[in-house]
Amino acid sequence: FFFFFFFSYTIKGHGLPLAGHRDNHGLFLAPQQFNKLRTKLGLTEANEWAPFSGLADPSAVRALCEAAPIHRNVPTRNHGLAERIAIPIDLGGLAAAPTSTQAAFGAVLKAIAHTDCTFADRLVSACPDVTTTTGLSAFVNKRGVFGSEESKDPFKSAKAHSLSNWSRRPSGQHIELGIAENNLAQLLSALGLSAPLFGHRLFPIGTLYDPFISRALDTLTFGAYQDSRFMLVGTPSGVTLSPEGGAHQSFNTPVMMMAMPNLRGYEPAFADEVQVVMRDGFERMQLPADEGGGSVYLRLSTRVLTQPDRELLRDCELHAHVLAGGYWHVPPDARTTTALVFAGALAPEAIEAQRLRGPATALLQITSYDALASEWQRAGTRSHVHTLLSGLPRKARLVTVLDGNATALSWLGSVHGHRTIALGVQAFGQSGDLVDVYCAHRIDTQAMLEACEEA
Repeated sequence: FFFFFFFSYTIKGHGLPLAGHRDNHGLFLAPQQFNKLRTKLGLTEANEWAPFSGLADPSAVRALCEAAPIHRNVPTRNHGLAERIAIPIDLGGLAAAPTSTQAAFGAVLKAIAHTDCTFADRLVSACPDVTTTTGLSAFVNKRGVFGSEESKDPFKSAKAHSLSNWSRRPSGQHIELGIAENNLAQLLSALGLSAPLFGHRLFPIGTLYDPFISRALDTLTFGAYQDSRFMLVGTPSGVTLSPEGGAHQSFNTPVMMMAMPNLRGYEPAFADEVQVVMRDGFERMQLPADEGGGSVYLRLSTRVLTQPDRELLRDCELHAHVLAGGYWHVPPDARTTTALVFAGALAPEAIEAQRLRGPATALLQITSYDALASEWQRAGTRSHVHTLLSGLPRKARLVTVLDGNATALSWLGSVHGHRTIALGVQAFGQSGDLVDVYCAHRIDTQAMLEACEEA
């Protein structure tokens, strides 16, 4: 037996005076060297930027490009964001029973999958190996997995027990990637450019465990840089998923996503918030950039919470506040000495801490620290967060808490100059019961009460 190995190297700057030079990342050609290169390539100053210049047979290359199928059958070049798809006002999927934000996400997608409309047909889901544990199962069961040819689900054919039906067909609307978070980001970025490139809008939705966003962060950055439009769902998240072990816990994604341009992040606590945020996200994916358009990131949880008794779609003011980034559960008044501010899955602990503290403590929920911070930097005293905190007495103190890095909320004290104590996850996670894990990270009810006393 003979084995052959081929090692290929790229010589940076091949054919140039700086070829292979260790300093060539910061070197430039001198004018004389550049002129020599131009002449070598058969170019002049007049035609150096003209298409196909310098080629041996420009007309043949031009004809080859013009004959390509993409030119014959698909309109190319930039189409802007002209195509608008109607989105139902009520996406459905809500139930009064206790549920998690991840389950609510899956229920909304299930309801959409069962509708007969253009919007539902334009959804494309994708996932790196965790489809069944990130809320996509019902959507995939109904809409199918994409494949160039029809094929039955091999698990069903083998009569293996599974709640999923992964039959493949050309009309399937889910793409399964395996464990490949970077590929997911590349796919979302490409699908999210379908409207400006081809005049045909898609609504790409990608799910992955929240901590593994970091694996795809570089590619996500380039997708946002291109103004691609997609919905990225990090779920489950935080130390709240502690039974799965410390390696699956995320703590820095709130800050990472806050720093990403063209990507609006939300961390809802309740199911009805998930529904309205998703709908707004789909609308945002269609808007021009100068009207607030962009991609959307949802940080969700598998923690089951009792749901508030309200009709969010009918409460126009509350609906607007959820989308703007935050609202008061217990608003401040002249007696208020402390405002407890929370986000996401820690709602029960925050609500209980406020109840124990009584009327001197106000309770504020943040649904998007990203939206609040961005608008505050842009609009200042005209921002939603400035208005939210304007009713808080100047001597009152803020105590902020979330299942993530504390800096995502700690800046709130800067809006009106309130002294702030910020609670959050500052260390790698531990596996255990939520009561113990929350206590270890000082994000439980007792830690909130102690912070309020200290404030």
